[in-house]
Amino acid sequence: MLENLRTSVQPYGGDLFLLLIALAVISLAVLFNIKGRLPVDQLRRVIRMAALVALLGSVFAMQAGSSYYAMAAVLLAWGVLVGIVLGREIGRKR
Repeated sequence: MLENLRTSVQPYGGDLFLLLIALAVISLAVLFNIKGRLPVDQLRRVIRMAALVALLGSVFAMQAGSSYYAMAAVLLAWGVLVGIVLGREIGRKR
């Protein structure tokens, strides 16, 4: 099964693409668990850091070539999801 998954993502960056998706899912799961315990200013910092990582990562992925555009899209989607989740938490805490 893993070989089928690896061959299906080969045009999008291969194993690095799978690793990036796994890291995005794990980091979102961790954020869902700790978002209630963080103060508002810490949540804002996390949003800014996620935006910076998503922007820089997507720029570097697009510069690496057209086969890495899917990685850039995953990074941008991850950054938007982090912003939405933590922005709602900030709104709830106000």
